Amino acid sequence: MAGISGSLSRSKSSAFRVAAGGDVLDQSPSAGPLVALWQQDEGPLHHTVHEALTSGLPTDARIEDGKGSTYWLVAVPQGNEVVVVTRDTTLPDKVTEALLKSRTMLKELLDGAVDLSFELDENYRFRFVSPHEAFGQDTEQWLGRNATRIFWPDGEAPVRNPFTAKREAQFDNVPALFEGDSRRWLHFNVHPLVNERGEQTGLRGTCRDMTDRYMAARKTKQDGLRFMLLQRITRILNTAESADDLFDSASAALQEVLRADMVWAAMHYEEGLVPSSIVGSYQEILDMDSIWASLVAAEDHVLPFESTGERQHLALRMQRGDKSLGMMIVSRDTKVSPWSDLEVELLSGVVEVLTAAFGKAELIDTLYRLSSKDELTGLMNRRALLEAVERRLKHQCRTGLSGCLVFIDLDHFKEVNDTLGHRAGDQALKGVAKHMQAMIRPCDFAGRYGGDEFILWLEDMDSDVAAKKAESLIAAMPAIRSEIGGDGLRLNASIGVCPSVAGVDLTFEKLADRADAVLYEVKEAGRGHVAIAPTSEAPGDTAAGEEED
Repeated sequence: MAGISGSLSRSKSSAFRVAAGGDVLDQSPSAGPLVALWQQDEGPLHHTVHEALTSGLPTDARIEDGKGSTYWLVAVPQGNEVVVVTRDTTLPDKVTEALLKSRTMLKELLDGAVDLSFELDENYRFRFVSPHEAFGQDTEQWLGRNATRIFWPDGEAPVRNPFTAKREAQFDNVPALFEGDSRRWLHFNVHPLVNERGEQTGLRGTCRDMTDRYMAARKTKQDGLRFMLLQRITRILNTAESADDLFDSASAALQEVLRADMVWAAMHYEEGLVPSSIVGSYQEILDMDSIWASLVAAEDHVLPFESTGERQHLALRMQRGDKSLGMMIVSRDTKVSPWSDLEVELLSGVVEVLTAAFGKAELIDTLYRLSSKDELTGLMNRRALLEAVERRLKHQCRTGLSGCLVFIDLDHFKEVNDTLGHRAGDQALKGVAKHMQAMIRPCDFAGRYGGDEFILWLEDMDSDVAAKKAESLIAAMPAIRSEIGGDGLRLNASIGVCPSVAGVDLTFEKLADRADAVLYEVKEAGRGHVAIAPTSEAPGDTAAGEEED
């Protein structure tokens, strides 16, 4: 023990040895204050020694002696004894505290720094401004001039104009546009000046340019929105069961993220564009052909264009290699909320995933037509045909496009079955279906309505052109009779053509009934001809319709 005591007595560190019972067994020359603390206080020092004895491991801690001094200590267990070695950290701790305090004060000073200090008179004119140059402007030229007219020379001052404040207030992210300068976002602190009667005599305040911080925050927000939009459309790609669902869901996602009131999606075919989805409350008939022509001619995939309603739309072109898939149009009230460069950039960032959506929609549509085929003829079955046509009709009031429903009924078909047998009858039906497939474009539909009845939907086509197409089917009937070995039979076709009126004809059933009515007239008049049904009355045309009847 004497040897150990001797080692502590020669130690330059502040150290002492204590028994498990609490008795001090040895100490270094500089350990007096610490030993006194051990004998007077039952606090952190005793707790550290106890923990070292209990765990059998060295334990460190930082303690105070209650007189402003701080220590860092290590308690090292040695059997039933503990050697406590300490170091006085009072000075380093105070220096660190002072540095932290000075940094805090510096930050507060920097945060309080301003780009402009000003004072206005009771007519909101500058009577003091400092410094002499701010925001790239010579502020001395502002003296005596109205502050609102300087910060908003276009007359578009914000509703919460900081220069007209009636009480002390802060204004964040206030847009300002000085002459010859780009838009800035400013932060204002203002304090009204009042006289002894409580009347406002002016305004004093400061202003800081927060443009960089504001734009960085907007960029971060836009990046988050773009990532969220990509995730949503990717999820739609993986879960949509039909092309209609895919387009509707993707359009709804764009509408929500961009606060749009109208989103169009249109598929591109060789013959032109056909709307596939229209969501939103705003209604405007768009000239899709001219929009598409501008998109194709532009280098960018996102193109702004003005509408007749004095708003600006954004059009997106989807293209895979050399193949054009279609476009989407996003619109909102740009008088209230103009499109920003960041939003255009956001849309450019999601064109690729939207292109994938259009590609999948095209594939789904092809598979749907294949799975919805009539087993005998290969045309669309009645259910699929009805759903497809009704969806086109639903969009007509928004697109202004119309189409024609062509109702085909074979004449004397029973004679084929009775004379040549049902196999020949099936061959005749297949022959008619083959010719119908050759008549239609990718944007049209052809289906078997039932028995020997067929229906064509010809998109965006007037009745005269549709009637000529129908006449080509009648002209093909002799060849079909020859193919089944029935040259002497009377097999032919009677056809009724019914044009739709955009915004009026919204159901398949009404068009089919009108087409069937004129088809019946053809049969009564001798069969084997085409008749065109009169269009339904457009809103406001009731009197004209009655006079025609």
